[in-house]
Amino acid sequence: MKSSLQSHAGKIAISLALTALLLWFFVRGINVQKTKEAVLAASPGWLGASLVLGVGTFVLRAVRWTWLLRPVARVRIFPAFQATAVGFAANNLPGKVGEVLRPALLARSEGLPFSPLLASVALERVFDGASVLFYLLMAVVLEPGDKHKGSFGLVGVLPAAVLAVIVAVALFAVFRRNATERLLERVWRRLPARIQPRVAAFSTTFIDGFASLKSPTLLSAITAGSLGMWLVINLQIYSVLQAFHLGLPFTAAFVVTAAAVLGLAVPTPGGLGSYQAAVAGALTGFYGVAREAAAGVAILAWATSFILITLIGLALLALSGRERALARAAGADIDRREAVDGKS
Repeated sequence: MKSSLQSHAGKIAISLALTALLLWFFVRGINVQKTKEAVLAASPGWLGASLVLGVGTFVLRAVRWTWLLRPVARVRIFPAFQATAVGFAANNLPGKVGEVLRPALLARSEGLPFSPLLASVALERVFDGASVLFYLLMAVVLEPGDKHKGSFGLVGVLPAAVLAVIVAVALFAVFRRNATERLLERVWRRLPARIQPRVAAFSTTFIDGFASLKSPTLLSAITAGSLGMWLVINLQIYSVLQAFHLGLPFTAAFVVTAAAVLGLAVPTPGGLGSYQAAVAGALTGFYGVAREAAAGVAILAWATSFILITLIGLALLALSGRERALARAAGADIDRREAVDGKS
């Protein structure tokens, strides 16, 4: 128990240290006054559009999640959105706990097994990565000139390789399920006997979270939904670029979004520091945007993407807690009445 707490504390310390380092890297050499002026001069209309699009992406994410879970159960959209919003709000804590909290909340609210829901979140990341790489490739093809095309390609090489391996593993698990279960059995058989039954049950149902890959119709819908959702995310980023009057093409949003996703892969709370450094670096390095304007875009793109959904997630969490308290109170009142009726 003590070693587990120490390990958790160590992860938190590393996360906070990374945040501090990346924030320092982001702000060093920036003229704060000029950055403030750039932010204040940004178009409120475009920023408002970015805010609406930012929240809309989480609605689309919830809808896509219900499609991914179709082989497991028919999940309603609102519970999926509620779990998504709360999960992304929890990602503001060190360690990205929201990635586990999200399927846990939906499993509890809908009475579903946890492990296939966790697998579906992992599968989501596969579709996300593929969509981001698709739009990055579009930027390579569509942007005029070839000054940065080689750099765009290098940005996507390693993620594409990792994604290909993950896709291969997921497809093998789905279409060679018996072989996968035998392989997993060899792993959990080495664990302590007291936890083997739980691990065996978890690993078996975990594969169910990938079952949507077996249906061509469902796979096509999820793929189209993923591309549509990331198009909206690119529009959200483009709205912020437009707010700063940078005159960049729409494809610049594809590059900035890809950089933002790479930044979010760093385990800092809510992407703080990593997101801003990645976005500002892409704008200054690929498009020659002034550091202060790039910093302003990075700050407001992060804010419109994460602050409102965090507030929504916290409000939904508080509301669900109140509903559970009322349900418990109502249940206790019914029990008391039944007891009184029984005595009379």
